[in-house]
Amino acid sequence: MESLKVKVIRDKNITITKEPIIYYWWFKTNIFYNLLSKLKSEIEFNKIELKKFNEIEYGLLYVGQAKKGHDRLVKYHILDSNNYHDKGIENGRLSSLRTTLCGLLNLPMSENKKVINEFMDENCIVEWENCTLNDLNEYEETKIKGIYLPLNYQHTKGILTYEHRKILRESKKKMRK
Repeated sequence: MESLKVKVIRDKNITITKEPIIYYWWFKTNIFYNLLSKLKSEIEFNKIELKKFNEIEYGLLYVGQAKKGHDRLVKYHILDSNNYHDKGIENGRLSSLRTTLCGLLNLPMSENKKVINEFMDENCIVEWENCTLNDLNEYEETKIKGIYLPLNYQHTKGILTYEHRKILRESKKKMRK
């Protein structure tokens, strides 16, 4: 499994694999209170997988898949290279992770690309592992159902509470402007 700070990927314009991948978003635990405050009554913090990178503790909050690793993880999630913050909000093309972050941080999506970029750069590390195209959907679903991931929505029915999923849904909807 490979991992890099989001800031390093952005600043050094790093190209990762074009192969299919499962990717993992790790967030510094010291920002959980701010990021997850809307969900605090619903989250089981003791279930969040923790890991240290360079002596700093991070929690795994989001997992996704990509048929073409670089296009999805770097261009879509990290860079928003098609500027969906500006033009894709109405048609729902902004990255689900970016919409979730905007919703939880009370940031209107169309005005806060730079703020979300800075938040990711300061607080996130991504890991990824290659996967075959045939196994991608099943592998992602298995990962999501097997790990407690408070920022994922898809495949979390029965894992996250109804109220948790409702908060995610409504928070995103509110900031869709």
